[in-house]
Amino acid sequence: MKELFVDQLRPGETITEFFALRKADLLEKDGKFRLSLELGDSTGRVRAVMWDATREHASLYEPGMIVRVRGVVGTYMEQIQVRVERMRAAKEEEYDLGDYFRKSSKTAEELSGLLDAMIERVENSYLKKLLEAVFTDDLRKKYLDSPAAKLLHHDYIGGLADHSLSMAEVIVRLADHYPKLDRDLLICGALLHDIGKIWEYEVTAAIDFTDAGRLVGHINQGDEFVVGRADSVENFPEDLLMNVRHLIVSHQGEREKGSPVVPMTPEAVFLHNVDELDARMGAVEKIRDRTGDSGWSEYSRIFGRFFYFGREEVEEEAEEE
Repeated sequence: MKELFVDQLRPGETITEFFALRKADLLEKDGKFRLSLELGDSTGRVRAVMWDATREHASLYEPGMIVRVRGVVGTYMEQIQVRVERMRAAKEEEYDLGDYFRKSSKTAEELSGLLDAMIERVENSYLKKLLEAVFTDDLRKKYLDSPAAKLLHHDYIGGLADHSLSMAEVIVRLADHYPKLDRDLLICGALLHDIGKIWEYEVTAAIDFTDAGRLVGHINQGDEFVVGRADSVENFPEDLLMNVRHLIVSHQGEREKGSPVVPMTPEAVFLHNVDELDARMGAVEKIRDRTGDSGWSEYSRIFGRFFYFGREEVEEEAEEE
């Protein structure tokens, strides 16, 4: 079983450990091959390289596997990197998949309770019945276990619920400041806007897209699912359903980002911006978690900048006289 995690790797160490294989690219230069790898576990990711690789290695090692690695920890461009000497696929009894994924800081029971409490805030009877029809026991478990993204934000078990509930809480806190907005509709939109991600991603040793996730996408899947559940609510108003659907299909804000339509109602504009805020803050917090003692993060290609989180103050113990 796993004993050494990514965040414990130090230059100069020789290691033999199990990691999730996140990426594996066979590269060629001057007739020689190498495998450019990314290894990971619940504490983070680390670059790795296997020199003197062969074409056969490309078929042996695929992202999503758990692999046993023997190698030496070093640095490359001021970042930790593992030089892999040997690698093999792990046997199922040799690892616990829970070691390779981050999880929400809240338990599934806590998230479920928060979800029920948020649904209880909804006063519109049709929207409440819709949410109750959506979050049945089977669907609820999938919702609570799903990530919200593959890499950028809330990319962990429970991330979808964390992100959606966080958005709903922001809406509740800001609703009084914008009294013309339909708060119930917005809470419903926050909880349902990414519901299609339940079917967009699959979790093996990595978070990756399903075939349907790539070919159809979470917006289309979510919209279709919600329409089906609304049919189970007697006399659900057509105009209300249209507004719920608009929140789902427009929440990414731009056609270039995957939304079939742009936000065209006040609630849709508001929901999109709350979604952007929570996603970006989730990404920033992920960067914070990987920042060392200097207080400065590594360069973020997503944001195009470094981040400064401040140096941790170390309290010096008073010397005994």
